[in-house]
Amino acid sequence: MTKPKACFRLRSPQRLHLLHAIAIATSALAITESVTAQESTTARRAVAAPKLGEVNIIDFRGQQVDSLKYTRSLKDTPRIISVLPSDLLEEQNVTSLKDALRNIPGISLQAGEGNPPGGDQLKIRGFNARDDINVNGTRDLGNYFRDPFYIDQLEVVKGPNSAFSGRGSAGGTINFVTKKPSLEAFNRAEVSAGSDNYFRATADLNRPLSEDSAVRINLMTHSSDIPGRDVADESRYGLYAAYTWGFNGPTQITADFLHTQQNDIPDAGLPMDRGNVLGNGGVLPPGLNFNNFYGHTDDYKKVSVNNLGLTVQHSFNSGLVLRNQTRLSRVGNDSVTSSPRIVDATTARGDTKPRDQTDKGFNNQTDLLFSFATGSVQHDMVTGLELSQYSYSNQRRRDTKGPSTSLYNPAQRVIGAAAPVYDGSLYRFETKDVGVYVLDTLALSPKWELSLGGRWDRVDATAVRSGFTGANVASNTTHQRQDEVFSYSMGMVYKLNPATSLYAAYGSAFNVAGSFDRNQVQLAGGGATEAIVGAGFNTPPEKVNSIELGAKWDIGSNLDLNVAVFRTETSEGRFPAAVAGDVTIPNVGYHINGFEVLAAGNVTKRWKLYSGYTFLQSRVTSSPANSFAVGQELGGTPKHSFNIFSTYDVNQRWTLGGGLQYVDEQTSGVQPGPTGRLKVNIPSYTVADLYATYKFSPRTQLRLNLYNAFDKRYIQQLAEGGAQGIPGKGRQLIATLRYDF
Repeated sequence: MTKPKACFRLRSPQRLHLLHAIAIATSALAITESVTAQESTTARRAVAAPKLGEVNIIDFRGQQVDSLKYTRSLKDTPRIISVLPSDLLEEQNVTSLKDALRNIPGISLQAGEGNPPGGDQLKIRGFNARDDINVNGTRDLGNYFRDPFYIDQLEVVKGPNSAFSGRGSAGGTINFVTKKPSLEAFNRAEVSAGSDNYFRATADLNRPLSEDSAVRINLMTHSSDIPGRDVADESRYGLYAAYTWGFNGPTQITADFLHTQQNDIPDAGLPMDRGNVLGNGGVLPPGLNFNNFYGHTDDYKKVSVNNLGLTVQHSFNSGLVLRNQTRLSRVGNDSVTSSPRIVDATTARGDTKPRDQTDKGFNNQTDLLFSFATGSVQHDMVTGLELSQYSYSNQRRRDTKGPSTSLYNPAQRVIGAAAPVYDGSLYRFETKDVGVYVLDTLALSPKWELSLGGRWDRVDATAVRSGFTGANVASNTTHQRQDEVFSYSMGMVYKLNPATSLYAAYGSAFNVAGSFDRNQVQLAGGGATEAIVGAGFNTPPEKVNSIELGAKWDIGSNLDLNVAVFRTETSEGRFPAAVAGDVTIPNVGYHINGFEVLAAGNVTKRWKLYSGYTFLQSRVTSSPANSFAVGQELGGTPKHSFNIFSTYDVNQRWTLGGGLQYVDEQTSGVQPGPTGRLKVNIPSYTVADLYATYKFSPRTQLRLNLYNAFDKRYIQQLAEGGAQGIPGKGRQLIATLRYDF
């Protein structure tokens, strides 16, 4: 059932005509712009365009975290923070968060199987981070695939981070820093086409409206088949607009709005033998074609995202800075995804996992940044208050079993009579959070700095199952709980010399029940009349703490090198129990030991590098309710992971480069008992990418990206329950024409 592939095969005549026009325009530009290359473009560009004959230095280093809560440079911040700048994301032609995070070792990707839903699901240092994604420092909840067309840089903070971010963040946090308006006019347009029906167009337009205000608009449209996969495809478009007033005064106001629309045939991947039906010990059935699609041709995923933000910042003459951020969000997810299941040695089927879910969020943060001295000690302090409310509701449709098909040669088919129907019930989960925090960086001497942070959170959680009548009325259930937790962060930095800092850090994090655990709040389909499992919902908050020792070097003011060792542990963890995974076992002890090396920047003026290696070793140390788990490793913690992306400016026109990613074997999670479902293991993989750019002029260039150059077939994402694994994308060639004007 393999669909034919062809490079640069487009879906519509209109797009073909568009590319013909672009090809003609490119030829003309190559001639005309060589004549006008000396014309000044300073008034039209945020940064003056380099002239031919000069090398345009692109920096892969991240200089500073965007948040006010971090008052020091990356070199003098006592923790590992990876910043992916826009230059790096652009050269890699990154179109998803998943692709961007390939640059960060120690992050593993998970696959949803309907509960939890598909979207950006990941683990940082072995801890679930699905709810730890922020936009400009405020939590961005909602289960959807994020397209980074509107971001300026991507920040990944490693290690427990609740003192800075509140609940969650046991392994770290991810922050999208959006593109901001500028007082200098500039425009950029990109059009991409490639194999597997790939088409993408983006525009980045910035205009000053007065001497004190400006607007910036980003547009995106994207469609593609999934390389190496039958039937599945993706299609989306997006708009991001931001307006800033007050560039030249003490008060600055920025309003922004994001709208994206996604319409995909979702890919739930390949069936894993977690039930040991084939007797192969819980791995991918041998000889399975990675192209096989076990869903239905009428599966769909329609996601609508609307985010509205407002930031007001005032700088006082005394140096005090007051900033208030408000963000409203709404994510609608209407989808039917059919997850592959093994029936017997020759038969498979797709089990429908329906959703009609609406996620709503409100977040308001007020930060006050000020400096003062106590004797000879200089303080840079941030105090703040965060108020938030998030709700998730699903109009319930029951899971169904789709028609059977061949395990090794599945037929294209529709759901038909097995289509899920609404049963009139509703699941809803809501949290109301209040957080108060104080963060202080103390300059004890020119060599020594101490960072202290504390945050108190109160989280009110409510879970409701409603809408049942008659014999099923007992399934209408409501659970409420309130948790108050104090989180802390401590770090000491010793500045060995101007280029080198050594640090030690200790911190904590917590997560409340129901926020991401699979069956504490049953938001998805499932059977007919499940009530919310009170024993799972009412488990105490999961708490972790971590110690980290590290060193950071600024080599030649161009290349950053970070090294760290860490240990994260808890005696208050949790995971599903042996009985169908429906009850959560509390008070689980486990630890994760790790080592990281990161390098980013310019080795020379022409040679750029972004690379990292992470070692993780996890182990369950105690489980009073399930001793079988003791000694097992945690899911999503590959022992070794490595990445490198590097480019070299051959001359003023050509830049060549490529990347390599290695991820060690990993398991789906802890096996709850000696019988029943097995934990699933996936093998290690190595993927290579190639890259080239040709600059026609300072304003026009053509970029080629060849992904998975050797067409490696591998499982990239594994469901937490081990039911299925989603293959990584096959080989794909994409050409992108960029024009700055």
